[in-house]
Amino acid sequence: MKIEGFTEDQISALVKAWKLGRPIDVLAFLGRADIPDEVKERVRNITASGKGVKAEAAAYLEMQAQIIIEVAKLDKQRSSPMPAKEE
Repeated sequence: MKIEGFTEDQISALVKAWKLGRPIDVLAFLGRADIPDEVKERVRNITASGKGVKAEAAAYLEMQAQIIIEVAKLDKQRSSPMPAKEE
């Protein structure tokens, strides 16, 4: 699996570090207090484009992929925080 240029190893490391579950549990992710609301909203905005089980399954996979993308952004923010501005 490749998502936005991430390798399988990078994805596995993020999933493990952030305790996202295998498969990634979208509902648990949306309920986490340590995830900013704007990140949760971007994940929620992934919706099924059609009706039926296949469309819902595809949307769920897209939500899982979006979680990986969002967590990667959060991970970078936490590992290299912006330096405080001097006045």
